[in-house]
Amino acid sequence: MLARATRLLFVAWFALLAGLVTIERATGWTTGGLVALYALVLGHPTLLALEMLVARSVAARAGAPVARWRDLPGALMGEWIVSTAVFGWRMPWRSNAVEDHLPKTSRGLRGVVFIHGHVCNRGLWNPWMKRLLKLDRAFVAVNLEPVFASLDDYIPLVERAVRRIEATTGLAPVIVAHSMGGIVARTWLRSRATHRRSDGTDEAARLITIGAPHRGTWLARLALAANARQMRVDSDWLKALVAREPPTLPELITSWWSECDQIVYPPPTAVFPGSEAKQLRGVGHLALTAREEIWNEIRWRIEY
Repeated sequence: MLARATRLLFVAWFALLAGLVTIERATGWTTGGLVALYALVLGHPTLLALEMLVARSVAARAGAPVARWRDLPGALMGEWIVSTAVFGWRMPWRSNAVEDHLPKTSRGLRGVVFIHGHVCNRGLWNPWMKRLLKLDRAFVAVNLEPVFASLDDYIPLVERAVRRIEATTGLAPVIVAHSMGGIVARTWLRSRATHRRSDGTDEAARLITIGAPHRGTWLARLALAANARQMRVDSDWLKALVAREPPTLPELITSWWSECDQIVYPPPTAVFPGSEAKQLRGVGHLALTAREEIWNEIRWRIEY
């Protein structure tokens, strides 16, 4: 569903841009035409810049780690490049380009379950899924739909993905989750009553979260969707989730975060309390999913 919607948006954007250029070239460029051109071509990075400035301001007021001014230009450029690739190519046109991989040869070899974030789809993970294909390692990537449903509604999707991996490999998977996906993974673990399987091993070998709003995010106060409201800082839903989680859960999680994250902030919210926390300086929210440091951890965890 989301892939079709983003395709329509891309076609509409291209039609508007082509129509604007055609009309303005024929009649002569006007101030209004130049403003419209700027909005169509550079509106995206301008919005990203504003988001990063707001995130920095909120972090400063909260006494949280603050993005260094010298890091912001690089973070902005990296986020612009990655988000353009994700929203302009992978999500609309390539969401099913890399199919789930469950080879018979992966028995006894740990696999991966990928969970994307808010208003995204499995196309986000294409580069890392291609790498796993070359390694002939099992993986499943979910699509969290309906897009604006309650986080609890995604539990069956994760359950099905995990069981498919387990049936193929015989092992609990490493779960890699970006943004809202990290909270979805925790919601699924909570649904298991305990995060231990009947054989005494963990339901997941590791939960690697990337820019996940473990303690909510300031930005969610501006959102209206059910799942976004649940991710507000100190929301009743998050408090209820924490109350039912086992005390051993932090041992299972690695929290990757950045002080330049313009979606999940102030920065400490991206770290699950007591978990292994790893910071990447000067990296935006989506750009975190393109970092070699995180890929290297995934590779290490599946071979561990």
